[in-house]
Amino acid sequence: MPNHQRSLTSLEIIERRFNELTAQPTALSLDGRVIGFGLPDRPIPLDELRITLLKRQTSNQVKNAVWSEVVRRAQEQGDPWTTAALGLMMPGLKKVAGSIARNFRGDIADFDAEIVEGFLQALNSLDPNKPMLYSSLRFMAHRYGLEARGKEDRINGTRSTYDESTFVRYRARTTGHPDLVLAQAVKDDTLTEDEASLIGRVRLDGEGAASVAHERGVSFYQFRQQLSRAERRLTEALTRHSAAA
Repeated sequence: MPNHQRSLTSLEIIERRFNELTAQPTALSLDGRVIGFGLPDRPIPLDELRITLLKRQTSNQVKNAVWSEVVRRAQEQGDPWTTAALGLMMPGLKKVAGSIARNFRGDIADFDAEIVEGFLQALNSLDPNKPMLYSSLRFMAHRYGLEARGKEDRINGTRSTYDESTFVRYRARTTGHPDLVLAQAVKDDTLTEDEASLIGRVRLDGEGAASVAHERGVSFYQFRQQLSRAERRLTEALTRHSAAA
């Protein structure tokens, strides 16, 4: 009988490799003494560190320090740290894939591969000292996923809500997906990557403003001001481009 077992997707392969990297007794780890900011004073296996990064009470300083070190090692050494970076980001990458792939008619393996490619592009090019590295890495993965979805929908003759033409025309409210508008706003210097990430997390992903503010180490009032300023600039840009279209 033919074997109909499907092949693993890129995300599934990476998760399996990450599990191998973090298997005892030779688990890949980061030294908490190097990272600082209150982490345990010992080597921390990366699977344990991933859980720490997912906790709301983990400070933004810790998250930035961890990602700075991981990105630096991935750029300087390649594997196993490239796989480690992908594994640490896996919860975010799965969330990206799940949010875009609903009713996707193409090959899900190709779709996952595009998300990974976006992450790797950012991993190889970002300054390790850049603040909010997590948001920038996740944002690029999301952008590649959206572009892949738009292309596949056109190939299948499906009217797509993930249309790359939004990059040019900014028609977020009528024909394009809001994440594409955010991506173009970054390219046009209307928003920083950090500001686009804030809008995406609160307005599109539905994260609570209070929890995001806590993660960033600022008061709720300060965060609301930051978000309002970014949204005001985006609204002004959308208005200008809609008038010019």
